[in-house]
Amino acid sequence: MQALLRSLARNQRLLKDFVVRDLKARYVGSSMGFFWSVVFPIINLCVYMFVFRLVLKARWSDSQGPLEVALVMLAGIVVWAAFAETVSRATNSLVENSNLIQKVVFPSELLPVYLTISSLINMCIGLPVVVLCVVWFAYVAPPDVHVLIEHDKVTEQPLRLVSPEGGTELAVPIFLSRGLDRDVRVQIELDGTAEPGVDYADPVRELVIPSGQLRVDVLIFPLHDMDDQEGEETIIVRLAAAENANLIKKRSKDGRMDRHQTAYITDADPSDAVREVASTFLPQQDIDPHYSPLKLGPSMLFLPVLFFLQILFTVGIGCFLATLNLYLRDTFHLVGVGITVWMFSTPIFYPADMVERAGLGLMLKVNPMHWLIDSYRDVLLFSRWPNPVNITLLFVVGLCVFWVGSKFFMSQKARFPDLL
Repeated sequence: MQALLRSLARNQRLLKDFVVRDLKARYVGSSMGFFWSVVFPIINLCVYMFVFRLVLKARWSDSQGPLEVALVMLAGIVVWAAFAETVSRATNSLVENSNLIQKVVFPSELLPVYLTISSLINMCIGLPVVVLCVVWFAYVAPPDVHVLIEHDKVTEQPLRLVSPEGGTELAVPIFLSRGLDRDVRVQIELDGTAEPGVDYADPVRELVIPSGQLRVDVLIFPLHDMDDQEGEETIIVRLAAAENANLIKKRSKDGRMDRHQTAYITDADPSDAVREVASTFLPQQDIDPHYSPLKLGPSMLFLPVLFFLQILFTVGIGCFLATLNLYLRDTFHLVGVGITVWMFSTPIFYPADMVERAGLGLMLKVNPMHWLIDSYRDVLLFSRWPNPVNITLLFVVGLCVFWVGSKFFMSQKARFPDLL
């Protein structure tokens, strides 16, 4: 390991030249140039969003909307693409540069290192896209606020919110399409044949959805009155205005989202009606304690540490595989298959909880890329400091991989010209 570090220190200028040359050669002759570093992750995101979000209905929690799921996927795709590219290119780097190694005294240990740095710089071109999306969705474009019309899980039909006079309260849920790091105030209007203060207790007309939360309920308490022959009366709860959010413009295609919901008060026997409401109404869901809204914060200062850990781990793997590929040329092809398997066993397009529920939690505990991608997501999307356990494991594993890879590389370096 020390021999590799000393060589890098002696050949800093050459290393820089190789990195610059590789970055220029990536899109030589391309009219869009480095803009492809932004386009590729977005194209991949669209493909995987279609497969995993629209077809397979993958989501990280009940509290996250489609936009948040897209950004979680995008952050994982950008980091994984840089890692996969480096490992793949580094594996074949000695073979591709055999002319340099065979004909001149060339520090071949620069090859895996410059490829790692080049891919990392290319990744840093894509990361601002993630950050700008967080800025846009967290601070510029407020989410929609709407009334959720509960549906029966079996029949998929809208549930009727019904209660008798003096019966159990009616809960009309008000939802945000995604969470914010600030409170949302929603004003409501009441309409219908039922009279507030007479047929039901007049509810508050302004609600506050706390930061990080997606739902509050408008509670309506039916009252007894003197008229026993009123029949069924209606209460229409309508969204009137919202602060820090936009009112939904129109009803959703499946009828689950709207700007108004109708509840009913009947003259039925209280005991019967209460049983009906208890059996059909879906109660308010508990807020996911692990949910965090999109947010930028001081945790971004931790990015250089993640860059360092990524370089440490990737260079070690690159050095080991590049050397092994000289002895076993099938290594390059096996690496291509292995990267694909590794990608789909890493929670990039699906939540880690899904793996744990399937009884495969051990797969996450031994996967350094899961630790790395999860740490990037904490820093870039949710303004959380990375899990110290993950960071410690990344450093220990990265250091061990770097030591083994560099030791193997430098011990076999003298044989490279003969093996090529």
